[in-house]
Amino acid sequence: MSKWAERRKRVEAESDYDPLISIPMLEPGTFNLVQAKRRITSAFDSTNSKNITIIDPYLLESDIDIVLDLFATQPDRNITIITFMGRVKQGENISPEKVEAAKIIQSIVIDLERKGVFNSLKVIKTNFNFHDRFFMCTDEDKDGVVISSGGSLSMLLTDYSGLIRITNKTFKRSLLQFIEHSKNNGSTLPDFIVEQS
Repeated sequence: MSKWAERRKRVEAESDYDPLISIPMLEPGTFNLVQAKRRITSAFDSTNSKNITIIDPYLLESDIDIVLDLFATQPDRNITIITFMGRVKQGENISPEKVEAAKIIQSIVIDLERKGVFNSLKVIKTNFNFHDRFFMCTDEDKDGVVISSGGSLSMLLTDYSGLIRITNKTFKRSLLQFIEHSKNNGSTLPDFIVEQS
């Protein structure tokens, strides 16, 4: 094979690079968590995404800071978080019971809405378990950004977790069905708190 043919083959192989299809901790150079998170933010900002749904079976109080880091760049956004509020073990500590965690998170949501950080911030607690994690633009007028995350918000881009940009329309429709199923088979945080009281 000639040098030009080899070079052309190498360029073709490298030309499919997408920063949202990656295991950032394995990329050349020093891993930078802030820059890796910025990739997610840039993807949603560049398409002017207004409605963003985060799907994560675990939601901790500290995860709201990550949501702010990723998406508080445009105040007119509507953020929906779908979660089962699974309990997480961190070191020797286990996250608080679901109702206690829901109360804490709901007080944070109220505070952020009062401050106008987002147009709206809603948490849906499902009544069923699930595993996969996604960030999805649900704007009706856009073929929105969809990213699968290998780790929950609390573990985002750590422990060699990856990101995968999803462009398949059939899978996007399945995620929209999942979101609708979650809303129909779940409760808003205030409703969940009342139901459990």
